[in-house]
Amino acid sequence: MSDIVTPIIHLNGDSPDVLLTNLKDAYRALRAAIVALQQCTPNGRNYYPDPGRFERARTQHDERLDKLLAVAQSIAGEAELIQKLS
Repeated sequence: MSDIVTPIIHLNGDSPDVLLTNLKDAYRALRAAIVALQQCTPNGRNYYPDPGRFERARTQHDERLDKLLAVAQSIAGEAELIQKLS
């Protein structure tokens, strides 16, 4: 995800501390989801004897994991930018 849109820090909005706390909470939850999803990694023994089923399951799993990793990276990037602004 590129071009992260950061909030404008001003008196009428949330403080940098509040914004960063919320992002850190979201990041921690995503990291927990990533760990949980990694525990669900497909194992070939659960997908035979149907040829190709395991490969499709593995591709599906990897795509899900990549999406969570991308969101976590975006949130970390936003937090870094907010820290630089404050």
